[in-house]
Amino acid sequence: MNDDDLTRLLLQHASRHPAGAGLRAKVRTQMTLQAAAQEKPPARPGWRERLAGLARLHPAFAGAGGLALGVALTLAVMLVAPRLGGDGPLPDELVAAHVRALQVGPLYEVASSDRHTVKPWFQGRLDYAPTVLDGPLREQGFALLGGRVQALQGRPTAVLAYQVRLHKIDLYQWPAERGGAPEKLQRRGFNLVRWSDGTMQFWAVSDVDGAELERFAAAWRTAAAAH
Repeated sequence: MNDDDLTRLLLQHASRHPAGAGLRAKVRTQMTLQAAAQEKPPARPGWRERLAGLARLHPAFAGAGGLALGVALTLAVMLVAPRLGGDGPLPDELVAAHVRALQVGPLYEVASSDRHTVKPWFQGRLDYAPTVLDGPLREQGFALLGGRVQALQGRPTAVLAYQVRLHKIDLYQWPAERGGAPEKLQRRGFNLVRWSDGTMQFWAVSDVDGAELERFAAAWRTAAAAH
């Protein structure tokens, strides 16, 4: 008997019962996570492609020669460079990394609710020292679970894992030169909040309610200011 015969017999004779609401909800959640993990963020064009696009839009750039071409390229780089710092596919990449950590792990490589254990673990794994907070956030209902190093846009990045009720929050952070007020985004049902204190840039990612994630970000900033 082959697989087709067995399938036919099961369909004809096996008892079938409708799935309960809880099971259907779990299946839908897993399907959403699978779809999010399999989607690839769109490739962001590099500066060469952007310059080529400028040349197509402005024939003077492409037709100029010698010094004129050099000046045109310099001006083009000055125009394009500020845009290269934009988010581009970063939010999608953060969500995809968060989903992978939830599905196949690791959500954290060092498991501890104590920042004095988690923070030293990053030594030798990164070229910067991430900020790690525990107690003040725990008082607000956000428990530190641990930390990991995540490859993000080709660079090792610090990630802290927190939990509020049954929801997991990933907090990504890396060095930043400018401060920035909190900003809320959403990608494929996941909420993101980003901000910068002028030393580090932070991105919090979770499926928790957007207002709750903003509360996490506010609690973090308050605790960091008093740290």
